[in-house]
Amino acid sequence: MMIHAPALAEDFFNLRTGLAGSVLQKFINYRIKVALVLPDQQKVKGKFGEFITEANKGNSFKVFNNKDEAENWILNIGLLHNTVGFAGE
Repeated sequence: MMIHAPALAEDFFNLRTGLAGSVLQKFINYRIKVALVLPDQQKVKGKFGEFITEANKGNSFKVFNNKDEAENWILNIGLLHNTVGFAGE
């Protein structure tokens, strides 16, 4: 599943609401692979940025700068390390 950041409520990016954790846990529980397309680097700051860095370590959820990278990851095309928070690794 691919989700584009504009489709998410602003509360998703505010970890105090618990929305991001709840939603992502549901996807993980049901083994749904999710790619979030988040081209706006301003959203990846503070605690949400830390959350993204940890989430990108798993195989169920990753955040990408663009649709093509997200699609390639979902389809398992190539080895991608260009997720948000991992650029240049």
